[in-house]
Amino acid sequence: MGDKGDRTRMSGTKKLITVATVIVLVAIAGAIAAVVYKYNTRSVSEDTAEDILSAPEAIDFDFEKNAKEDAAKRPDEWYGAYESAGPIDKVADIEIFRQKCPDVYAVIQIPGTDIDYPIAYCEDAVDPFWFTHDIDGNPDEKGMIITDSLNRNDFSDPMTLIYGQAPDDGTMFADLAAFRNADFFEDHDRINIYLEDSQLVYRVFACYIGSNEHILVENDFNDPSEFNAFFDSIDEVRDLSMNIRQDAKPAFTDHVIALVTHCDDDSKRLFVLAVLDEIRY
Repeated sequence: MGDKGDRTRMSGTKKLITVATVIVLVAIAGAIAAVVYKYNTRSVSEDTAEDILSAPEAIDFDFEKNAKEDAAKRPDEWYGAYESAGPIDKVADIEIFRQKCPDVYAVIQIPGTDIDYPIAYCEDAVDPFWFTHDIDGNPDEKGMIITDSLNRNDFSDPMTLIYGQAPDDGTMFADLAAFRNADFFEDHDRINIYLEDSQLVYRVFACYIGSNEHILVENDFNDPSEFNAFFDSIDEVRDLSMNIRQDAKPAFTDHVIALVTHCDDDSKRLFVLAVLDEIRY
């Protein structure tokens, strides 16, 4: 009887040990699986994020190339909102200008002034070639009318800067000074930009002398708060000859052009701002 009882107890003990061993093995396997899962999860999230942050070349993006590609496609999603049934005032044969200057892509014309010139796109912000050369490529202090290198060449940016010299002979942007006169400003509120197949009609919003700071560098016009803050700040400009149309004040999502030229004070610039009103095809 004693031997049989001992064998029974030993058998029971072995069963308990076996069960305990299985439980421990299962627990170990579970722990290993958890570690593997955590490691694998980190390898596709945290490690990837760290790699991107430490190696920006992994997400290299050619902004200049992208801007050109975007400009090559007519952005109908914003052009369409301004479409007008009105006919194009005139045909600007840009191709004729382009035969002399391949960077010409538009023509600017302001009724009531002698401003009627091709616009060249300059990629070099430090030394814009066409600002100091004529359309034939010859050195000329009057240069050409150009748009800023930070802008696309289709006027789709919220703010497009257009530069021109103001020589004593009255050419180029010299006539912008006429907008300093309150009567002229009241009677002339239109600026036309002609592209190859369309006409952009702008309404003049303001004319003033302000700081010569680069407003595209100092302001992010894609940010609603900065866009609104900039145009709110114009009301605070200390210029007794400033003219402004409050009913034409830009709102975010509007497209604005700023015509910029020199004035008597080298630390200042003359600005004429206009808001896109319609597009004719």
